[in-house]
Amino acid sequence: MTASPNPPPATARTPRLWWLSLSTLGIVLAAHLGSSLLWRGRLPDPVATHWGATGVADGTGGLTTHVLVGAFTLVLLGILMPAAARSLAGPAGRSGVPLMAGLGNCLVVGIGGMFLSGLVGQLDKPAALGTRMESTVLVAGIVLGVLWGIGSALLVRAALPPRAPAEGDASPGPASAVHAFAPGTVIASTVRGPAWMLALMPVLAVGMAVLGFTAGRESPVAFWSMVPGIAIVLGAGATCLAGKVVADDAGIRVHGGGFLKMLHVKPADIEQAEAREITPAEFGGWGLRVSGAGVAFIMGAGPGVIVQRPRGGARIYSVATMADAEAMAGLLNSLAAGRRQAGSST
Repeated sequence: MTASPNPPPATARTPRLWWLSLSTLGIVLAAHLGSSLLWRGRLPDPVATHWGATGVADGTGGLTTHVLVGAFTLVLLGILMPAAARSLAGPAGRSGVPLMAGLGNCLVVGIGGMFLSGLVGQLDKPAALGTRMESTVLVAGIVLGVLWGIGSALLVRAALPPRAPAEGDASPGPASAVHAFAPGTVIASTVRGPAWMLALMPVLAVGMAVLGFTAGRESPVAFWSMVPGIAIVLGAGATCLAGKVVADDAGIRVHGGGFLKMLHVKPADIEQAEAREITPAEFGGWGLRVSGAGVAFIMGAGPGVIVQRPRGGARIYSVATMADAEAMAGLLNSLAAGRRQAGSST
């Protein structure tokens, strides 16, 4: 009997995702740049670059700063969100692609409307401080963003191929089988996050430094207040977007960035281990995540080890290959079985 070929992953057929996202970004970015140039003669100097929670301008800067901040924010979201959506597709229909695509387009349109409403509120005003965002434009931008977010999510969802179950899906193998392992066995697997996310960390750090330096020309405090944020971004990127997962007689743990030990589950705390495909949509995103399902070190859709504990939530680890996941789960189940056997004999 000839086995039916496995269907292509959902991310392999998502040109509509990029077409919708990049078209949305292009239109909003053109509106942002065009309105700044068209109205530059009617705007105060300097212009408002920050608004408080009530929509009143409380910070100013050059028109160039306004243009760059808006463009950087829009481009970052317009590229980040569809790239993130491609990493969310998982097996068994656990796909966050439409949701992430819709959210990205909603944010791009809504934030573009926010920047536009700030400019409209300053037209023909003698000074920027104290001006308000134009509420009509702001509300219209938010409503349009929500509607287009829902619409684009539905369009992307309609373009995804249906997932036909692969042969053997109805009766999967025992992912938690117990195998014999020699004492001292060590299984290690190095895993890294998506390339776009690894590149995002230095981009964010540089962007924060540039924006802080721009604002710091008027207030040095604004620049130095960003230094801790830059350190956190770089530190989180180094430790939470790459790691080495190790399973041995001491249990399982991950060394974030290869050096920071995290999520150590000792043999006494192992109830059962399972090897299966996992996806960021299940656990709230990439990196070190805390959710109702447990604490996860997840680098994307792919092989993973899920360790159930007698007390507390599960621990979830992304690994490089399904062979690594199955070997680790087998070793951990062997340790748990040995512990239970030792306990019953005493």
